Amino acid sequence: MNEAALPYGPSFGLGVLVPVTLVLLVPLVVAARRAGSLAAAFVIVALWLRYIAGAYHIYMFKPLAAGFSGNALLSIGLTLFGLVFVVRPANFGIKWVLPIYLVAALVLLSAGLNGDIAGGINVAVKYAYLLVITISVFQAMRCDSEGRWIGWAMVAFLPLLVFQVLSLALNLPKGSEDGSGIVWIGGYNHEGAFSVALVAGFTVGCFARTAPTAVRVLFLLATLIGIQLAGYRTSILALTPLALATFLIGLTVSVRRDQRALMATAAVVGGLIIVATAAVFYSDKFSDLATFLSDPSQLIKPPREFNYADRQVMSARPLIWSSYLYAWVDGSPARHLFGFGPESWEGLFKVYPHNTLVATLYELGVFGVAAMLLLWAVMFSAALSSRTERFKLIAAHFAFFLLNMATMPFWQVEGLGLYGFLCGYTIYQARAHKRPSLGGIPRGAPLRLTAATQPVP
Repeated sequence: MNEAALPYGPSFGLGVLVPVTLVLLVPLVVAARRAGSLAAAFVIVALWLRYIAGAYHIYMFKPLAAGFSGNALLSIGLTLFGLVFVVRPANFGIKWVLPIYLVAALVLLSAGLNGDIAGGINVAVKYAYLLVITISVFQAMRCDSEGRWIGWAMVAFLPLLVFQVLSLALNLPKGSEDGSGIVWIGGYNHEGAFSVALVAGFTVGCFARTAPTAVRVLFLLATLIGIQLAGYRTSILALTPLALATFLIGLTVSVRRDQRALMATAAVVGGLIIVATAAVFYSDKFSDLATFLSDPSQLIKPPREFNYADRQVMSARPLIWSSYLYAWVDGSPARHLFGFGPESWEGLFKVYPHNTLVATLYELGVFGVAAMLLLWAVMFSAALSSRTERFKLIAAHFAFFLLNMATMPFWQVEGLGLYGFLCGYTIYQARAHKRPSLGGIPRGAPLRLTAATQPVP
């Protein structure tokens, strides 16, 4: 990560950060001890460390050693620990994670072709982090098929919620990205990364099925409110499918089986009312999105053709995308195929691409886009093949796809943590129903010894 390229947002001083961090360590230690496995504890601690580090962005964004920022060193350290001590070697060969290797290989290849091996390694480490989180979540589920540890994983997001409340209490707002007002992001650097982290928290809460109902509902409401306060439109829009799916499923399973059809109908009606209300409430906030979607070709054009009105649409995202797309078009045939190199935009463009596919096309070329789409398709197919929570998994993957259309969770470690959790959980659910039964006995059924199954003396 190269967060130093971003402007610093407001931050709490050490007089607030240190004591609050020490307090937040207490629930973290409890959660890690009760997680039930090394893999689960690792995921909880790894996510917590990233979110707590974000509150120290003034210090963690600065180069500390060998040109790496504190955040980069933290990510490298966690990745190495996971590779050496957590991930079981056999799980590196899980077929669902193979596209991650393909994307990482293209990163290194593009970096080599463009003479930036160091930059390629830096980005490849991010995909190694994604791999480690994905497999660790899968292993945690193998050790705890009911997912009890996921309830404890909600503790990892307490730094975000606690610091956001403190920013309200101490009146520490930040100007919004689009200049339309102020946002409340707890002294973190940017509402994009902060809200993506909260989307991760909401996703974890959605799948924390065994957590106490009151705790889970309170956590989900807190993350929803937190995302609204962060005011990042991309996250608000992306979260909608998963929030609706969780609402519909929650109401349906809350009644007896013979009443679920009626409740499902009522839930759908309630969901439609909520969507209609939200559409009215957010009509001004998303009006420019409707303008863009009505005719995208009018706003994907050479940057020099953008007038003042065009530049105001969607916080200038069409202008940003066009700048990258037309720069890629002007490149050589080799760069059309393999791109200009990972994170090669830095120093050439004022802002990052704000779209994963646009960024991948510019950095890794057509092959990179194909590999990224393959990764998403493979994980989505895993969600489709699940027999447990299929509807919610599909909604979660669709939400992540929407998130990628106007921001870049693959550039943010917060986004990689979100996708790593989602992929690991999805892979487990996809594999769970394919495990063979024990001698014809359904897995999970009580095993009764008969004469045929008695051990031979």
